[in-house]
Amino acid sequence: MTKSLEFLNNRISAKRYVEDFKLTDEQKVELLESIRLAPSSFGMEPFRAILIENQKIKEEIKPAWWNQVGVTQSSAIIIWIGFKEKYLKKIHFKEQTERNIPNEFEEIRKTMISGSDHVLSTLEMSRDEWVSRQAYISLGTVLNTAQELGLDVCPSEGFDEQGVAKILANHKLIDLENEKVLVGMFIGKVDTNQEFHHSFKKTRRPAEKAYKIVK
Repeated sequence: MTKSLEFLNNRISAKRYVEDFKLTDEQKVELLESIRLAPSSFGMEPFRAILIENQKIKEEIKPAWWNQVGVTQSSAIIIWIGFKEKYLKKIHFKEQTERNIPNEFEEIRKTMISGSDHVLSTLEMSRDEWVSRQAYISLGTVLNTAQELGLDVCPSEGFDEQGVAKILANHKLIDLENEKVLVGMFIGKVDTNQEFHHSFKKTRRPAEKAYKIVK
């Protein structure tokens, strides 16, 4: 069994956390780098991530995060911030293609941007949905990184997006005109002394119902 499969087999979302556990600087960088280095459609990286340890901000966020205890008990929250369509087209796509593609390949730069538009049109997908999908790819990537670091996490999309965004804006952590909140993840060490520290034992559908190999 590969390490990656072993991590996935053992991973389970933490619901209760050791409140005085602190992440090291190295752990924080490893987590955030695994998000930064994750694949994204056309290499566009249409989002950024913020890691919040500040307890005051977490307390403010908690009501908008439907009062989930992981907000304040966990050592930190990572929040994915997506770019809105106007910002993508006016600024980000140009910057990203210039970063990824050498100057002598200007036509390829244009093709990458138009290709992105073509995908959305063909799939009848909104730009917001496309941005969210890219963030979720990196969310999947960071799960194994956390497991390898011996940390416990819980992805979370159960929150009032506008409520969380408003609080982040009050702390100058988001630009509401150009950005929106996508998804979050609690990080720390699970507190097995608390009830419901995990929801239940990890289960999955049997392999024959989950996938099929076609030769």
